[in-house]
Amino acid sequence: MKESRVSQATIDDVAQRARVSISTVSRVLNNRDRVHPETRERILRAMRELQYQPSAMARGLANQRTHTLGFIIPTISDPFFIEIVRGVEDAASSAGYSLLVASQAQITEHPRYTQLLNQRRVDGVVLVAIEVQRRDIEAVLQSGIPIVLIQQDIGAGIPTFIADNYGGACQMTEHLLRCGHRRIAYISGSNHTPDNGERLRGVRDTLTAHGLRLPANRIAQGNYLRGSGYEAMMQLLKQTELPDAVFAANDQMASDALIALQENGLRVPDDVAVVGFDDVPLASYVTPALTTVHQPAYELGLQAAQCVLQALEKPMNTEHVVLPTHLVVRKSCGCP
Repeated sequence: MKESRVSQATIDDVAQRARVSISTVSRVLNNRDRVHPETRERILRAMRELQYQPSAMARGLANQRTHTLGFIIPTISDPFFIEIVRGVEDAASSAGYSLLVASQAQITEHPRYTQLLNQRRVDGVVLVAIEVQRRDIEAVLQSGIPIVLIQQDIGAGIPTFIADNYGGACQMTEHLLRCGHRRIAYISGSNHTPDNGERLRGVRDTLTAHGLRLPANRIAQGNYLRGSGYEAMMQLLKQTELPDAVFAANDQMASDALIALQENGLRVPDDVAVVGFDDVPLASYVTPALTTVHQPAYELGLQAAQCVLQALEKPMNTEHVVLPTHLVVRKSCGCP
């Protein structure tokens, strides 16, 4: 019976035990205003004796916080974004926060999504920004809710966390050149995304530095989504001179390219090498296993969410953080 009474202790019980008002207990719970050290200790002792556990809802009402982060993602179908989700979730969970997750389309196609954010009173927002303009997030900015972007810098003093897309593309192109490949083709992601632009620039700059070039007929248009790499590879196969290596802007399109080549009787990597970007779990499961550029997706999510959480305690510093990438060499490039 005693355990049942203790487990149901309320803030009123704590106030009575400590001989203070409920508002004083609330100030101690939320670290607000000054409370005399002896009074604070008396309240904390009462909480321990009663085994009082304040609910997240009660804390939110007291300090005008919901202990919820809004997390906006382009799509739930791309495994790369799942790793970002994991990083955001770990940061939020360790701070006692939950997530309100939605796809980016709900911002650009359904403005009422921003109303939903406000109705749920999220404390901060992490946005994986692909093809996002400032006007798309104006409602969030005007609300005063801290927001951090991943993968796209749109200025406006908003902290941004991105991977080194340019450096990763340069590394991969150098790797292919060291392995003897010269006719390198590129399967592009969406032309409107900054990460694709940086990867394409890295391929071009590296080839130029070696006295080579990337002609227009060796650039095939994809859109990052499954199936687009297959169609792009089929276009490259129509060329009179086949590429000896194909660099796809992400692993999903690279795995599509593998299928297209194999269906056309070409061996990877003996006839054509194929490499990707992201290093999602799929890359190690396809045959042959995919050489790729590892993006720190988990770390992007973790650090972005930590930045938002820090902004809830003190003014947000504008940051532009570029996290390094690195090569993961497997069998699809034909290089040791």
